[in-house]
Amino acid sequence: MTGKRDATRFENELANLLWERGYAVVRGPSSGSRAQRRFQPDILAAKSGIVLVIEVKKARRGRPIYIPPHQAWGLRELERRSGGRAVIAVRIPWEGWRFHFLDGLHETKGGRLRIDKPEAGLRLVELEEILFRKSRRIVEYMD
Repeated sequence: MTGKRDATRFENELANLLWERGYAVVRGPSSGSRAQRRFQPDILAAKSGIVLVIEVKKARRGRPIYIPPHQAWGLRELERRSGGRAVIAVRIPWEGWRFHFLDGLHETKGGRLRIDKPEAGLRLVELEEILFRKSRRIVEYMD
């Protein structure tokens, strides 16, 4: 399969997975194109008032991933404007999806973001536990 077809297949796979889990999902029609006037993420997903701005990447275990500066800037800007959370969703063959928040990534001297260990990201269920925690922290009872 070509790179573009792989990318489209993985974006659709994740969009369908999120839809099945109750998210409202929109896949960017021209995601990946640098010829646009504003940044468009691969996927926007919302559930229970929480917005996810998602960039989809494919990776191999143990190999770092680099996010180009225009994508890093675009993700941060959409996160700021939407009040949501920007996430890099990484598809690792035979291991499934892993999710990385931007604030946990390393910035290179050239302005790219780097994920050193893609396989160390959160699984979808772990991401949802963080986003939609159902229990209260003990300090919330102290007021």
